[in-house]
Amino acid sequence: MKKLLSLLVLLLLVGCQSSKPAEQAAEGGKDSGKKVKVGIVQFMDHVSLDAAREGFIEQLKESGIDAEVIEQSANGDMSLTNTIAQSLKADGVDLIYAIATPAAQAAKNTVTDIPIVFSAVTDPIGAELVKTFEKPDSNVTGVSDYVSSEAQIDSFLKIYPNIKTFGVIYNTSEQNSLVQIEELKGNLSKRGIELETVGVSAVTDIPQAVASIAPKIDALFALTDNLVANAAPIVSDTLIKSKLPSLSAEEGQVKNGLLMSEGVNYKEQGKQAGRMAVKILNGEQVDDIPVELNEVNTKLVNVKTAEALGVDLNADSFKDAEKIQ
Repeated sequence: MKKLLSLLVLLLLVGCQSSKPAEQAAEGGKDSGKKVKVGIVQFMDHVSLDAAREGFIEQLKESGIDAEVIEQSANGDMSLTNTIAQSLKADGVDLIYAIATPAAQAAKNTVTDIPIVFSAVTDPIGAELVKTFEKPDSNVTGVSDYVSSEAQIDSFLKIYPNIKTFGVIYNTSEQNSLVQIEELKGNLSKRGIELETVGVSAVTDIPQAVASIAPKIDALFALTDNLVANAAPIVSDTLIKSKLPSLSAEEGQVKNGLLMSEGVNYKEQGKQAGRMAVKILNGEQVDDIPVELNEVNTKLVNVKTAEALGVDLNADSFKDAEKIQ
C-alpha cells in the first residue's frame, strides 16, 4: 500500500504526460481519414461502468475519430472477459478499451500486440497492468480511479460527527477493493474510528451481508467495488430501514440510493481515457503515455435518501452538492 501511495504522489509531482509527437499518424487515426475499429470489454453493466463507456465513446466522436465501436460486456463473469478479449483481437480492432480491473487484466493477458487503454482501475500496479505510472510497460496504459478517502470522510463527519464505526461490504476477489480497504482502515484509525468489514463473492451474498453488518456500524462506506455497486439499490434499502447513513467513493451508487459522495465521476473518467486513446490512434506510442489519475470528482447527494434519514439539505456541507431525486 505504501508503494502504491508513493507512486501516486510521484505521479502528481511529475504532473504532465509526454508531449512527444508521433512522426506520423497511425493508420486509422483521425489525421489519416480512415475508419478505425475500437473494441470495448466491460466487466459488468452498472451505472458507473456504463458511464465510463459512454464518456469514452463521446470523446472519440468529439475528437473527430471515425470509429466502428464493438461493445461487449462480461456480465460479471471473469472467465468471459478472456473470451471477449480474444474475440476483439480476432475482429482486428485497432485499440481495446477495458473497463474495470478484471476486464483490463484479461485484455493484457490475452492481447500483446494491440494498444489497451483501461479505466475504473484503482491499483494498476498491484493488478500487474503496468510496472510504473510514469512509463507504462508494453501495450497498456489508462486512468486510475484512485481517490483518497480522507477528504470524503472529513466532509461526512461534519454531518455525522459521532460516527464510531464505519462498515464496508466488498468483493473478496477484487484487487481494487482490497487496496481501498487498507487505505480506508488507516484513514479511519487516525480519526479514532473503527472499520467493520464483510466479504462477499456473489451478488446473492449481499442482502445477508448488509443485514449482518448493519447492527454493528454507524455508517457504511461504499468502495468502488463493481460487485457491490451492482447491488446498490439493495444495500440502500436495508440501510434506510436501519436508519444508517452512507458515503460512496463514486457517484453511481448515490444515483442508486446511497446518501452522498464526493468521488469519481465515471463519465468524465471515460472521456479522460478517450483522450488517451485518441493520442494512440493518432500515432503516439503507448509507453510514452503515463497512467493518469482521475481528474473529475463530483459532490452528490440523494434527496430521497436524505429525507428518509432526516438529513438537513440546507446544511453548509451540501451547499455546493448536486442534488438528485
